[in-house]
Amino acid sequence: MKARRLAVLSAGAALAVVLVVAGNPGELVRRARYLEGSAPLELARRRAGGSGTAFDRDFFVFVEAARRSLPAGVHGLVIFTPRPSPQALYLASYVLAPVPVLVEPDGVPPRWLAAVYKLPPPEGWRIVARLPAGALLARP
Repeated sequence: MKARRLAVLSAGAALAVVLVVAGNPGELVRRARYLEGSAPLELARRRAGGSGTAFDRDFFVFVEAARRSLPAGVHGLVIFTPRPSPQALYLASYVLAPVPVLVEPDGVPPRWLAAVYKLPPPEGWRIVARLPAGALLARP
């Protein structure tokens, strides 16, 4: 048996035991159905359905598209959003790691790119890539 398959089966068995001991077997059935349906999906699509993106699933789609559009060697990314939050920072930092991320800073550090989510691009900035609900930008 391959190590990955063994790890999945072990984790599943451990989760089953925890949920049964906790007295919530209905949750076990719900999670099993979710895992069965999401297992063949690409990793990004599985993450989009998780609880870490529940605060704004469109933001996750935006950040994942930004990750795929970042040029090699980028120094960092600043994200501007109408509703900055710790969740937005944590999710963007996780998805874009190891690229440093700032959300709504006072300025954009030199050689960093900016991304606007559900906001118009500022005048004078060059659009590097159009993203769902936003754009990836470079200094003029």
